[in-house]
Amino acid sequence: MSKKPKKEMDIARKIWLAGIGAYGKAFNDAQDAYTKMGQETTKIFEDLVGKGTELENKVADTAKKYAPKAPNISKTNIEDRMERMKTALGLVGESNEQNEQVDKIEARLDQIEEKLDALILAVDKINKPVRRSRATTAKKVTPKKTPTK
Repeated sequence: MSKKPKKEMDIARKIWLAGIGAYGKAFNDAQDAYTKMGQETTKIFEDLVGKGTELENKVADTAKKYAPKAPNISKTNIEDRMERMKTALGLVGESNEQNEQVDKIEARLDQIEEKLDALILAVDKINKPVRRSRATTAKKVTPKKTPTK
């Protein structure tokens, strides 16, 4: 008889350890995904800024190259066109654009935090020990007899 309770305790301990392991794995996976997302977002943003800078420089170089060949186009006219293009692309007033970018990133982080909280709650529910109360025997209720007339 002593082997049976020990075996049940071993199984219960293994179940408990599996639950802890699942919680740890889920937490680590969520942290890795969060870190990776932050790194990739920064890298993509920096790549786009670099490409934009290259294009802006190419446009400026091309404008300088062809400006002497087009006497009716003045330097001011090209600069005005570039400013209108920047305005159309939303590059003027970078502080507003940066604020919008920050707001978008914060909203995304809020979504990720909500998902992570839900994941943690789910893992906690899995790992929460089940409490079983002793069943109490209910008293049998007998209907009252009504006097017959």
